[in-house]
Amino acid sequence: MRPIIHRVMHRKGSSGFTLIELLVVISIISLLSSIVLTSVNSARAKARDARRIADFKQIQTALELFYDSQGRYPQSPGHATWSGHWAYFSQCLETGTNCGFTTSGFVQVIPKVPQDPRRTVTDPFAEGVTYYPGYPTGCSDGQSYRIKAELETNSAVLASSIKGSFYNNNGGCNGQGYCVGVGTCGGW
Repeated sequence: MRPIIHRVMHRKGSSGFTLIELLVVISIISLLSSIVLTSVNSARAKARDARRIADFKQIQTALELFYDSQGRYPQSPGHATWSGHWAYFSQCLETGTNCGFTTSGFVQVIPKVPQDPRRTVTDPFAEGVTYYPGYPTGCSDGQSYRIKAELETNSAVLASSIKGSFYNNNGGCNGQGYCVGVGTCGGW
């Protein structure tokens, strides 16, 4: 008598799986993989949003240290792109240059200003996904600021976000726009 495995593998008249059986298995595998990929992508978006929120807490601390040493918040000297505004804002906090005014006795408040996790270009002035400083950052007297990130998910932190605008009444702090800041300014 032959072993049972040998008999199952070599049934008379059976040469393998039918086309229908193969299609059913492929369909099930496709469905399961699409569910897994959707879950992974959702988790990645939530992780990027968590990083944005943590970045903003770090930047807010740097802005308060800057204010303590300079008596005002930085202002963008102006640029043609939002990436350029953020690059100037970053340079100000890192080196004390491009702050919209001449700093005195500058002490570095942050070694490297964080960038949006989806930003892929290395040139800080090149167009691309970026964080947004309110323009002009700190308005004319330097007593206020507003910064914005575009979140990918409906995070609970949006409920505590500043509402309104970060530039020229654009409404950019509504919806998925996560804004933090101090004070108020015309156009916000």
